Amino acid sequence: MAILSEAQVKDVYFKTIGGFPHSQIITELNEYHGEEQICVGCTQLNGEEIKLIFHDMKWYSERDKKRILKEWINFLTTNTKALRALHFNSHVPQALFNAACCQENLEELRFKWGKYSDLSALTKLDKLKYLYIGPGASVHDITILGKLTSLVVLHVVALKKIEDYSPLNTLSNLEQLVISGRLFGTTPTPIKDLEFLRAMQNLRSILVCHVRIRKKYSSEELSNLKLAVPNLHDICNCVFD
Repeated sequence: MAILSEAQVKDVYFKTIGGFPHSQIITELNEYHGEEQICVGCTQLNGEEIKLIFHDMKWYSERDKKRILKEWINFLTTNTKALRALHFNSHVPQALFNAACCQENLEELRFKWGKYSDLSALTKLDKLKYLYIGPGASVHDITILGKLTSLVVLHVVALKKIEDYSPLNTLSNLEQLVISGRLFGTTPTPIKDLEFLRAMQNLRSILVCHVRIRKKYSSEELSNLKLAVPNLHDICNCVFD
């Protein structure tokens, strides 16, 4: 049975930059009060120098920055059943990425961007349905994504070292796929081809944007590809038109 509504099929599931409303983005662990879904911005915090320009703006010492990150990592790795949905609204280092993947009940996970290269910790999340992986220039292997068979939505951005997306053709429950380059990048992110779509018969919507497809498709080849996945909605007509 399909999970996404018709409205969700025709739009991008992960639309808001901050994930959840900005008023709910929290920085320190002491701002968390047991909610099942949270948006965290615990890195890229204003340093002491900011108070010289903006006197009323909150700032953090270097010691505080390290403490805040460490507290979140400890919480995520020890309270493993706390969260159902987790979005990060700031840079995510590998240690924080791995800690987030300790949350056994996660159904939704969003990484805005980060210096993560190893995605293997995601295999712990067998309930995960919605996944957003923001710009991760160090990611060199997406084989692990093909093992996340509960995924309904997958949104990846600017994985510069990834050209072959065929590992995704095992995602039999996937209903929406977004492959994007950097929105403000000068060079489109290259991908090999779109042939993997032929095996994704349950895919209902796709958006491919700010990328360069190495395989040069003729109009006839695109028409044949569309016939292979007849129920696929092309968001913004980025693929088939």
